[in-house]
Amino acid sequence: MNWDEQMLLWNQAAASILDIRHKVLWEGQDLLSYQLPANMFLLVVSGSAYVRIDEHKCYLKQHHLLHAGKGMNVDIMPAKHEFSYYLVYYKAVLPGSAASDFANGTVVPAQPFRLFYHVILPEPGPVHGQVRRMYEEWQQTGILAQIRMKSMLFELIYVLFSQLKNSKDRGSPADLMAFALRYIHEHYTEVVSMDQLADLLGCSSSYMYRLFKAEIGKSPNDYIIGIRMEQARQYLLTTQLNLREIALSVGYSDVYYFSRLFKKQFGVSPLQSRKRESEHSALHCNPSNASVSSIVPPMPLSYNHNVNENDYHRKGELSLLSNNPSKSSMTALVMLCLTLLISACQTGIRNGSSESKGSNASSTAGSADSAAESKGAESSSGTRLYKHKFGETSIPANPKRVVTAYHLGHMLALDVRPLGAATYILQYSQKAMDTNGVVDLGAPLNLELIAELEPDLIILIEAYLEPSGGYERFNKIAPTVVLEAHQDPVKDIRLIGDLLGKQEKAEQWISQYQAKITQTKERVQQKFGPNETFTILNVRSEKSRMIYRDRNMGGNILYSYWGLKPQEKVLKDVIRGIDDESSYLSITEEAIPEYVGDHLVVAAAPSAQGSVDKLMASGLWKNLDAVKNNRVYRIDFDEFLFNDPIFAMKQVDILADALTKNR
Repeated sequence: MNWDEQMLLWNQAAASILDIRHKVLWEGQDLLSYQLPANMFLLVVSGSAYVRIDEHKCYLKQHHLLHAGKGMNVDIMPAKHEFSYYLVYYKAVLPGSAASDFANGTVVPAQPFRLFYHVILPEPGPVHGQVRRMYEEWQQTGILAQIRMKSMLFELIYVLFSQLKNSKDRGSPADLMAFALRYIHEHYTEVVSMDQLADLLGCSSSYMYRLFKAEIGKSPNDYIIGIRMEQARQYLLTTQLNLREIALSVGYSDVYYFSRLFKKQFGVSPLQSRKRESEHSALHCNPSNASVSSIVPPMPLSYNHNVNENDYHRKGELSLLSNNPSKSSMTALVMLCLTLLISACQTGIRNGSSESKGSNASSTAGSADSAAESKGAESSSGTRLYKHKFGETSIPANPKRVVTAYHLGHMLALDVRPLGAATYILQYSQKAMDTNGVVDLGAPLNLELIAELEPDLIILIEAYLEPSGGYERFNKIAPTVVLEAHQDPVKDIRLIGDLLGKQEKAEQWISQYQAKITQTKERVQQKFGPNETFTILNVRSEKSRMIYRDRNMGGNILYSYWGLKPQEKVLKDVIRGIDDESSYLSITEEAIPEYVGDHLVVAAAPSAQGSVDKLMASGLWKNLDAVKNNRVYRIDFDEFLFNDPIFAMKQVDILADALTKNR
């Protein structure tokens, strides 16, 4: 794409917004054969999807932006459980004088704005922010609002094209790595995620990860932990700070978590490390051993090894005394005495300050004892700190009034009835569970309705944040946590059980589920040989055929829990070969024979029965060995779409019955 030409076009254009929408599509809610009523920008908020625009095919993820022209046909098939995105429809025309002979002498195409292109945003933040503001402003009415929308459209175009034009000058992989390392060293006490690094550097998180592994030999997260632990060890050796103070200084609010990481890194606990070094220092302070420095080791450890130290000085850091062999031992001894004297004074000040604050456990000096007292204070106050995708939030220790967007089935399985849930989740779950009394919160979620319910905790997944104005708007109503939907019933119920203070109930459900898996596994394995292979095929329409992996649609039960063998190409291309966010691989009808094993599980919703019948009437289908040997098993797509605990318990029995019936 020639971005210079696009900028010249937009500089001459008269344009207006026709519509702005936010949509969340769930797996199975495909948007097929939709003809665009106008030119369109599609901005991905979360999740991923396979998208077809006329003959163009692409795989879209967070921070991808797609443009398509009026009249083009669109197919969108969510690849992850949910796919959240904005649509910005607009109309743009060129004045007559510009349309026939463009400013630079280039002849303008008949439809200059009806183009397809797809980009990964170099700096997603400004584009996301602009589109969100446009979506909010679009709810207003009147002439002034329309004028405002025109200006916001051109502001979006400016932000977008300025990034795309300059993205090619962002540097080589070595430059990216240097910038990433510098950023990490300057911000290591903050939350630094791979997505954040990728956003800053204008690349994908997977590329960022591969670059780190290739250049450094470890992941960004492991590298950050290493820096933090080295700096923590320096604080232990050279200061009198207690464990909680050191943990906070290197970016951890949970002293127990910090201690576990430290021990994993160095093989000893922080206090043991300090004690060892103290004993070592005392040995070196012995006057009879004056030839060895008693201040620091000969090669002091540094978290910024091989990096210009001036870039990484932090406010409040204590200076490290350096070892200079040219100085006399007497000078070193004097310096040690001064250091001990200053440290003693500082300790006295801290202890005095702590005493003046009474029983405030979070300010008490000390290490493990202080942390335990603080933990007890949190519990007694009825709240605790909880880490999640959007930070660390103080939540009730035992919440009573909970709103959830997605985790309805998980809560009901724990005998906790939420106040409300999102529309699609609520409607879908009514088939399998008692949802009486659970309020429909709409889509997007209705913030006013949520506020009226007066929750003490809100549980969300990321797809629901953007259309409602972002995380802070929910967090102003009640403490809000944002979770990842693992699509694993055991992981997810354990997560929700911990959030709701229902850990024991969650473990009871897990025991029941594992017992059911064991019982059905024995029953299924008696019917099949160890080398017989299986495939899961989903038919949604005449254009949509998907091969499922080991995550959902029965794949977790079939391959992971029961240990049945996937067909070789399914294992290679789907389970091991596709993007980790995807639940399936989209294939053509002609490719079906390549993926079908000895046994074929066909998943289809009742609405797709016509497409299934047409496929089964084809010669391609009738020539499959699984079909000839009567080894085809039907399951209802709708019953296997979600993996919450209530559906999951039913799915094991449904699939076991389907495979063993008449065998």
